[in-house]
Amino acid sequence: MQRFRLFLVSLLLLLSVAGFGAGQITGGDTGYFKVESSPMDSQVVFDGIYYGNTPSIIPVSVTGTPSHTLTVSKSGYSPWTRTYASNPEAGETITVLAVLEPTATFGSLVVTSSPQGALITVDGGMGQQAPWTYTDIMSGSHAVRAFLSGYQPYLTIVNIPPGGTVTVNAPLSPLSDVGVLQVKSSPGGADVYVDGFYSGSTATTIGNLAAGQHNLRLRLAGYREWTATVAVPSNGVTVIDATLEVATADRTGNIVISSNPSGASVYIDGNYQGRTQADNPLDLIGIQPGTHILELQLMNYRDFITTLDLQTGETIPVSAALVPATNPSSTGTLQVSSDPLGANIFLDNVCRGITPLTISAVEAGSHSFVLRLPGYTDYSSPITINPGQVLQVQAALSPVATQTGSGLLTGAGAVLITILAVRKRRQ
Repeated sequence: MQRFRLFLVSLLLLLSVAGFGAGQITGGDTGYFKVESSPMDSQVVFDGIYYGNTPSIIPVSVTGTPSHTLTVSKSGYSPWTRTYASNPEAGETITVLAVLEPTATFGSLVVTSSPQGALITVDGGMGQQAPWTYTDIMSGSHAVRAFLSGYQPYLTIVNIPPGGTVTVNAPLSPLSDVGVLQVKSSPGGADVYVDGFYSGSTATTIGNLAAGQHNLRLRLAGYREWTATVAVPSNGVTVIDATLEVATADRTGNIVISSNPSGASVYIDGNYQGRTQADNPLDLIGIQPGTHILELQLMNYRDFITTLDLQTGETIPVSAALVPATNPSSTGTLQVSSDPLGANIFLDNVCRGITPLTISAVEAGSHSFVLRLPGYTDYSSPITINPGQVLQVQAALSPVATQTGSGLLTGAGAVLITILAVRKRRQ
């Protein structure tokens, strides 16, 4: 019996490592790269992972691979790239200042994907379906992303010459191993960014993530940004419970933005920051004091533009009431969110992406709508979109239970009951 108890303890530890227990942050001591730039608010890509805008602090395991590539870019400027052949020491912070060279005039960008049909965004703006040609795009550096359900997202930085054309062919790799990330925080309501992409607010569950390491950032006005590298196991769950620190003596400020209707693209001084959400304001933290131009854009609505004078340590709330355009198009916009996130979206039997997602230029009328996530029951409902309407769909997915002889059991509990039954028969 003692040997059997030891076996059960070992099994529980194994299940915890496999993803049934608490989340794991990459082991070993940690050093940091602190990235600043001129001009500020430039996009940072470190070893192929997007880390937001400057200033940015990047955690690095001192025992990891001592070879890194850093690219800093901003629309209207040529990209700045450096390579580093060593890691920082434990607790050491290496400060990097990237000075970007300005460019001028406009060019064109052609984006294709393999397989075709990926959702393409440039600098986080409104998505288009590949293949797509962007004309009259400002020359200089741009971040191009491609998303397709069941495939690993693609990211690259391009430099568009004045009057020239750049072609991006995005090869998408199938997701063979995926896992789930559950994120909680104290206090709650923090914006969650996984590999630089907005993924809801705490507490939230992000499904359909590629197994492996991911950059996780939490942002909440009045608190310091929380960042870590987390490991998502194959077919398992990583749980993160972060305690946010109050931002004391902060030399920057914050802007908290909401809009009616939600789903508007937010720009500060022409730089894309994210989208407003229906259930939680968009928190922009670490903004330099001074005068800033805030702009919100939403299809079939007039642009909302205002000037903000941000003081040190100040938090400015902005609630934008968007005014419908005088001549709305014959299409509408569909905003989709699910709990957990990461569900495949099927509109008229065509996969359009992964939640959360805003789908623009949806033909007015009736459509079939399905959300699908492995391990959960499909969410299915007909929807109707009117011309110029922004329709929001927020779906709570129900887990699929496993039927056994004694009832409904799922996860590690079912495994333990099975082992106990085998042990009893052997006795």
